[in-house]
Amino acid sequence: MRIHKFEGATMRDAIAKVKAELGDQAVIISTRQVRRGLLGSAIEISAAIDDVEDARGPGPQPLPRAETQREPVQQRPVADDLEKIIAPLRSEMRSLRALVRASDGGARATSEMKSEIEQLRRLLETMRPGQAPATSPSPSGPAAPLAREAPLVRPSHGKILMLVGPTGAGKTTTIAKLAANAALVEGKRVQLVTLDNYRIGGIEQIRMFADLIGVPLAIAEGPHALAAILADGSYDLTLIDTAGRSPRDVGSVEELAAELPQLPGIEVHVVIPAAASAAAIDELVARYRPLAPARLLFTKLDEVERTPELALAPLRTRIAITWVTTGQAVPEDIEQPTRNRIHELATTGLTHDKAA
Repeated sequence: MRIHKFEGATMRDAIAKVKAELGDQAVIISTRQVRRGLLGSAIEISAAIDDVEDARGPGPQPLPRAETQREPVQQRPVADDLEKIIAPLRSEMRSLRALVRASDGGARATSEMKSEIEQLRRLLETMRPGQAPATSPSPSGPAAPLAREAPLVRPSHGKILMLVGPTGAGKTTTIAKLAANAALVEGKRVQLVTLDNYRIGGIEQIRMFADLIGVPLAIAEGPHALAAILADGSYDLTLIDTAGRSPRDVGSVEELAAELPQLPGIEVHVVIPAAASAAAIDELVARYRPLAPARLLFTKLDEVERTPELALAPLRTRIAITWVTTGQAVPEDIEQPTRNRIHELATTGLTHDKAA
């Protein structure tokens, strides 16, 4: 595999040079902003191309990294696939039980271990063929069935996406990744909109991303201003950034919920940090229920060893996952996972990727 570096005044210019030099078979490895002179800057892209594929000539166009999935081999028995996933979970459950028995620590530590064992047990139940549906209490109502048909993943179908979530969840960086892939890889007309007038530096951060990607940015003074901004229906994709607020700040959610009926077509994604606990996730989803969230979006998987809630939260909240992010790099550290990929990340995290 050959690795090359390209520079351009903007991300779009650098991408164009990659395609002109290496063709559509090139894979972007990393991107960064570099300084040129005292005031100037440029975008540097590291791209690679396989020598073998290059020698054979152009082949099928590769999918962007965010869309490349590990698909199961259809001929392999389902039972074998399930056993490979379930085996490490069984081992982990045995280890956790041993720790609980041997632990002479406080009641809090024992309670946390028992809670994790229960989460893993429920995950196993959802993965066994023919298993009867389990139930789980919801913070916003009675027990909800964890039916096997409840989808873990579902792609986004909206042209207007709004990302909501707590401060520091990574909403703005995730929007930059989605915008870069849509505009630079898929060639779509993309617009960014920000409602983040609350956080210091919020507008400057998303404006920098918009300039680097080469897409327009609209600043909405409040939810009431969205209708005028979204009236232009010429964009293939509009991404709306929102401000993270305190859990006690229900007024901002209610204000936004009051405007959404006049703004049809907005698909709301709840952005969840991978380190969030089950209780925190349930509280977060309950907080944004007035917005009728359509998807969950997990971020910062690179900051935790594994994320059992990737497999548990969609079943408990009845909301599927669209994307997960695995690092800070734009635009590559985001992917639209398959069901198998969710189970892999839930049980082993990114360890397998790092080893590979």
